[in-house]
Amino acid sequence: MAYKQVVFADHLVGITIQNGIVRMDLAVNAGQVKDKDEQVKQRLEITTQLVIPLDGFVNAVGMQQRLVKELADKQKQKRSLKAPAAEDEPAA
Repeated sequence: MAYKQVVFADHLVGITIQNGIVRMDLAVNAGQVKDKDEQVKQRLEITTQLVIPLDGFVNAVGMQQRLVKELADKQKQKRSLKAPAAEDEPAA
């Protein structure tokens, strides 16, 4: 039986393609630091590199695009149910 590993990431911080292989660097929030202007910035720590063949990556992007469209459609549906219809409002 194959071993399934769960990986958590806050951010995708890097992606490269070389010889038909896609490498994605995943990072987690690792505290805060001040930059040279004394501005507080989130520090990221790369914890995992996902390596996937280009065709698998293209398939994954398609799946993500379908999911984003589905979420957007559901959001539109919720907004239309919450917004009162113009014909329901009394005339002045």
